[in-house]
Amino acid sequence: MPFCHVRKANIYYEMIGEGMPIVMLHGYSPDHRLMKGCMEPIFIEREGWKRIYIDLPGMGETTDYEVINNSDEMLEAVKEVIHSLIPNEPYLLVGESYGGYLVRGIMRDNEEEILGAA
Repeated sequence: MPFCHVRKANIYYEMIGEGMPIVMLHGYSPDHRLMKGCMEPIFIEREGWKRIYIDLPGMGETTDYEVINNSDEMLEAVKEVIHSLIPNEPYLLVGESYGGYLVRGIMRDNEEEILGAA
């Protein structure tokens, strides 16, 4: 199982495909499979996209997240995993519900790296 260890969590992720990175953030309480189930059918006949699905801390397979106490700390953990998995690369963001809320925080703090968001 692929994990990315950041300061406040050990974050599970799945990376599918090659090309332009798209970070997918699910909402509160499900896991990465929500976004994977919705998004992967779109890419069946599309090449050139690296899809990154993560399990937010406290959900799915992500572990060691007990020191995350609020949304600001959740946001920091997500930004750390993005910068660890795709350092110095432009990327796209897709968020659902709470994941969309986190996307807005990422956009605020890292606008120079982000090519677009949904």
